[in-house]
Amino acid sequence: MNHKEEVRLLLQKICTELDGFTITDTNSSLLGGYTGVALFYAYYYQLTGDEAHMGKVYDIIEKCLLDMSEHPMNGSHCSGIAGISWCIQHLTQMGFIEADGETDSFADIDAQIAEFMRTELSDGRNDFLHQGLGSALYLLERLPAATAQAELEKLVQQLEKSAMPVPGGIAWKDHFSSRSQDNPDKDIFNLGLAHGIPAIIDILARCYEKGIARETTLPLIEKSIQWLLGIRQTAPPGHSLFPTLVDNANQVVGESHSRLGWCYGDLGIAIMLLNTGKRLQRKDYQQEATTMLQHIAQYRNVKNGAVHDACLCHGSAGIAHLFQQAGLATGDSLLLDTSQQWLHTTLQMNTWADGPAGFKFYHHPNYVSSHNVLEGIAGIGLSLISFADPEIKPDWGTCMLMV
Repeated sequence: MNHKEEVRLLLQKICTELDGFTITDTNSSLLGGYTGVALFYAYYYQLTGDEAHMGKVYDIIEKCLLDMSEHPMNGSHCSGIAGISWCIQHLTQMGFIEADGETDSFADIDAQIAEFMRTELSDGRNDFLHQGLGSALYLLERLPAATAQAELEKLVQQLEKSAMPVPGGIAWKDHFSSRSQDNPDKDIFNLGLAHGIPAIIDILARCYEKGIARETTLPLIEKSIQWLLGIRQTAPPGHSLFPTLVDNANQVVGESHSRLGWCYGDLGIAIMLLNTGKRLQRKDYQQEATTMLQHIAQYRNVKNGAVHDACLCHGSAGIAHLFQQAGLATGDSLLLDTSQQWLHTTLQMNTWADGPAGFKFYHHPNYVSSHNVLEGIAGIGLSLISFADPEIKPDWGTCMLMV
């Protein structure tokens, strides 16, 4: 079924809701606040050609720059200065914002983000969203600036230093999940793309693609992927291929079944493998990813995937988007058909009379209104733009390691 007209009407509603949100919201973060909405307006402009949406982009950037100058922030990607600065750099690289050719106004920000990243990584705090790893995305966007080059080389060195030998390869200890925080002396490894080892591999692959310390990044990638594929489970249909956490003996910690979504579970791992395979020109990684995606398409659904809402993070819009992009990249009709099924699921979740544009986010045990990229309608809208016009390249997905 072709949902393009329904999608376009829904995008209009999302846009109207976000107009009010960006004026009143005080959270300037990329994924949890109003800065990320600039991505929605920029890509919605590509769909509609309406110059008014670019005016909204400029208003948001002006507002977030003022907030950055008036309030102290950490250097994290999700909620700190790195994410906001990444967004500005990304919009500049895309031609949505005019670059200042005379001065490098981001030099001071480079130093602040680099210091945050070094400190976090030296403490083993590798989480992508909230700790040191995600700051690398901003520095990758800043290349070929000398500071970015040097700091990314230091990141690779630190990841080499902190990598732990485990049966079958190497891994990095988790310092984010509640289980790890409750057991600081126990080695636990996180398999989520949002917070764990798949994100580390993804960032290393991006560094490799850009020519950063290739002699070091390549073996780190290969050994960690070898380990990751080695702990894949033989599971009945409907059960996940990977758990959420394992220990240093490759034994499952907690539940062996993981949810279906971007943040945790098989889908995020598969997308990481697909993108890493492209960056390293490794067809074996791409084939592993395609096989995993086909398995997910055949056996996972709303119920066994614990899908409760439509958000990008772990909801149906994120699943739909990832399947669509994987299907377009591989030409696999099963993946494209599956993306349409998850799009249909997303549209069916548009039922809340008191939710923004009809959506709500499931924050256990309640459903709550959310407008941001990670959990709310801005992210849902970005996903829907790709279904309204698949020719619009969704490079915004870089901020969530989707592309």
